[in-house]
Amino acid sequence: MNLSTIGNLSLAAALLFSFLGLLLSVWAWYARDGRFIRVAGRFGGLALLSMGAAFAALEWALFSNDFSVSYVAQHHSIHDPAWVTFATLWAALSGSILLWATLQAAYTYLASRRLSDYWMAPPAMGTLFTIQLFFIGVVLFTSNPFGYVLNPPMDGPGPNPLLQNNWMMAVHPVLMYLGFVGLSVPFAYAVAAMVSRRYQTWVKDARWWTLVAWGFLTAALFAGGFWSYEVLGWGGYWAWDPVENASLIPWLLATAFIHTAMVQQRRGIFRAWNFSFIVLAFAAVVFGTFLTRSGVIESVHAFAGGSVGPVFLGFLIVVLIAGFGLLKRVADEVRDAGSVAAVSREGALLGGSVLFASIAFVVLAGTLFPLVVEAFSGARVSVGAPFFDQVVAPLGMILLLGMGVGPVLPWRHGWAEIRSNLTWMLSGLAAGFVFGLMVGWTLGVSLTVGLFIYNLVAIVLMVSQGVRVRAHSTHEGWLTALFRQAMLARRRYGSHIVHFGVALAALAIAFSQAYRFDSQKTLEVGQSWRVAGTTVKLIGPVRTVNQGNRVAVQAPLLLDGVGRMTPQLNYYPVMSSPLPSPDIVYTLGKDYYTVLEAYDRKNGSWATLRLIVTPMVLWLWISGGVIVLGTIFLMLPVPKTREAEQDAGASG
Repeated sequence: MNLSTIGNLSLAAALLFSFLGLLLSVWAWYARDGRFIRVAGRFGGLALLSMGAAFAALEWALFSNDFSVSYVAQHHSIHDPAWVTFATLWAALSGSILLWATLQAAYTYLASRRLSDYWMAPPAMGTLFTIQLFFIGVVLFTSNPFGYVLNPPMDGPGPNPLLQNNWMMAVHPVLMYLGFVGLSVPFAYAVAAMVSRRYQTWVKDARWWTLVAWGFLTAALFAGGFWSYEVLGWGGYWAWDPVENASLIPWLLATAFIHTAMVQQRRGIFRAWNFSFIVLAFAAVVFGTFLTRSGVIESVHAFAGGSVGPVFLGFLIVVLIAGFGLLKRVADEVRDAGSVAAVSREGALLGGSVLFASIAFVVLAGTLFPLVVEAFSGARVSVGAPFFDQVVAPLGMILLLGMGVGPVLPWRHGWAEIRSNLTWMLSGLAAGFVFGLMVGWTLGVSLTVGLFIYNLVAIVLMVSQGVRVRAHSTHEGWLTALFRQAMLARRRYGSHIVHFGVALAALAIAFSQAYRFDSQKTLEVGQSWRVAGTTVKLIGPVRTVNQGNRVAVQAPLLLDGVGRMTPQLNYYPVMSSPLPSPDIVYTLGKDYYTVLEAYDRKNGSWATLRLIVTPMVLWLWISGGVIVLGTIFLMLPVPKTREAEQDAGASG
């Protein structure tokens, strides 16, 4: 039996098990019999095993150079390194959807193991099985990687060369899919809550699953920025590319839900907001999938267009109609009674969530505007980085302001209890802002510095007050009290870590965007170039190196006070023009980024070089690690006796 047959049989089995799981979930709901939902969970496990078999079959075909499998013939080369061969599975359209469907089966099975609410389990599992059926059906019937090639070639073109430049590109898509697919679980919880009319019990577990997905999405966004910075050769990490925007929108909406869900856990309000945010977050995932796989946009991140575009557009419409149709049905039942004080913790959290959603709307509008104009007039227009920067930056500043004050505000009512803290926080903001102006920083950078100090002061005050109370009551030393308090109040302290990481990321973005230096010069061998506080010297002729699946042209450089650097141009057999591979030296203060733009093809006696010096980029990658670690910390299990306090005291 060949691997194409094994793969297709595995997909067919997964489709069958998913369908049986859906039928049993529906029957469990109408029969009010929990035994059927337990059997449905077992079918979810069988579907996962079947998808795992299909995944393994395609990987085996890649590693065994089985070019009779259509996906291997189209996207693999015998010259690819092992890690590139492994990552090739998700390097193209049909393989990426296979990975998506496999992860969906994993999430469905894991969710079935955690669902304990008798009323919510059947509709939640039914929703997950429906989503799973859709993705498996797309792989099997619309974008199948297991086509059989009657006359297989001896070799193939290999994957997109951009994938072959850096291992991070192999990691970034998997993290993104783990985040995207993960949002299907809280969406299923929301559907189940509206179907079963159990509007409070769903939100705790849904928030946990959203944090899982949010953590993966956060890691994916930073990993994608790192890949862009290291591989694409333009010296940046975010370009407001349509596909980048499509990955940011679900993250923003999930962030909004995480904050308002905490208020519902505490006070039982914002139920309609929470349903709306989570439906929109999952709809944004489907929209992003449509955008990257429909061929309607051009991007280095996008897959070639195909027949899956209309399929995903139809699925997006179904998700929106189902989610908001259910919400409309229960609207009167989930409406909050009374009002919420604007100057309170819940008011601040709602305001922050609305701001996150507003940024998501701005990004969506800017991304879709060129497509709408082209569809109606045929004219090609673009919405570039200046638009997004001018609109999003002020909203981001407001978010930083709210991020500091929100957690220190009391529940239900206003400023009286935090006047002392607020005085210290605003003093920090003013000091940072004035200092920035005095040393000549731009207005935006100075304000960001002030807001960073403002948030840092808020975190220090909240932590120190809790530690002081504990140390006084237990007679522990401050360090011991801090450690034990953090272990017991993990959600609260994890939130502090995440907020610190976000403030640090804002600081790094402000400096790196405002003070980026970019210059270019042609040097002869032995010639020096004094620029940006260093001396760049071409210390040898440009040389050509065979690197297996590519030919690299390298320019050996020496930067005074920095060290040796070797930027290169990579030539791939499947590409008519070379891809740059920059060389980067990271320091705590600034990065030195060199790119080989052109060279003497005859004897390598000269090279055109580009030098980009950018401050604080290393701190951006550090901040991403801090945010992810904070997310992991706040999700760690806590003692049962502390759960109520955790839910009450967490600041989001």
